[in-house]
Amino acid sequence: MTRESVPVVLVAGYLGSGKTTLLNHLLRTASGTRIGVLVNDFGSINIDAMLIAGQADGTVSLSNGCVCCSVDADGVESALTALLRPAAGIDVIVIEASGIAEPRALIRMITGLTDARLRYGGLAYVVDAAALPDLRRRHPEVDRHIEIADLVVINKADLVDDVGLAGVRDLVGAVNDTAPTVVTADAVVDPGLLFDAADRPVTSTASGGQLTLDALLAETGDQDLGGHDHGHDGGDHSGHTHLHDEYQSVEFVSEAPLDPRRLAAFLERPPAGCYRIKGVAAFDVPGHRQKFVVHAVGGFVRVHRLPWSGEPRISRLVVIGAGLDASEAHRGLQETVGDGIPDEHGILRITRYLSSV
Repeated sequence: MTRESVPVVLVAGYLGSGKTTLLNHLLRTASGTRIGVLVNDFGSINIDAMLIAGQADGTVSLSNGCVCCSVDADGVESALTALLRPAAGIDVIVIEASGIAEPRALIRMITGLTDARLRYGGLAYVVDAAALPDLRRRHPEVDRHIEIADLVVINKADLVDDVGLAGVRDLVGAVNDTAPTVVTADAVVDPGLLFDAADRPVTSTASGGQLTLDALLAETGDQDLGGHDHGHDGGDHSGHTHLHDEYQSVEFVSEAPLDPRRLAAFLERPPAGCYRIKGVAAFDVPGHRQKFVVHAVGGFVRVHRLPWSGEPRISRLVVIGAGLDASEAHRGLQETVGDGIPDEHGILRITRYLSSV
């Protein structure tokens, strides 16, 4: 198979933090990208409206309790693989976890999936800027959730003043000083930070000429399919002025082969502010001169190997995040270039992450 594996992005956060608002924003704005959704809180979005012709498996609801403790790993994998039927053409799967879910258990489930068509796409943890200080006092375990996040969304920033917001950012940074942080009033996160947008127009149709899920959402404009307003303050956001940070990307191209040991170290320990790393790598190691396609999120690495098919053997990598130090990221990428001496043992640092797709 040459089709890349599908990332599974986890969206977690305490009750009322804005997870559903974030999910609905992604569904409305990821034009051309077909998003499969697994929702743990039944009724948080209108499931019936999303189960439309042509994408009947586009949404799966687990309504029998918290996904991390009421559903076993096999059940989650079955639900996810149900979204992968070829006719659906799913590009990314987003799991909206219960507000009381344990993120560590969710990450273990996803990283332990046996279906090579699926890969971990990162944990986006949503916090309520106004409620976080008190929430940490009542539930100190929230810090354990923030510290393992690959992306922290500080939501409802319009409900605190500048001093309060600075305090929340300091709290988050003290717990997790490497994850990118996005500040927003309405959980507005650029989909490009979380996953790659598909090269498909929003008006495209599924098999049989039926509308895709994102096309239906685009036609509804800014209104929720269920007729509900998931905004937290009831205000008028028609101007689309938000407090979110733009994500950054750092690109790197090398005609010289990369050092597999150095590249593995960079993928496993990405620079501060990095959410994900993707690209292709070329190595000058006997028996391993194929094209290595790499993906990394929060130190979780996935690699698959393909033939070059006539294109030049050039490494191309992209680092994506928020609050990135571009010069530091580029310097780290530059240091992955080999010194001309094939590292036959170092390649094992890369091949151990090989998948079958």
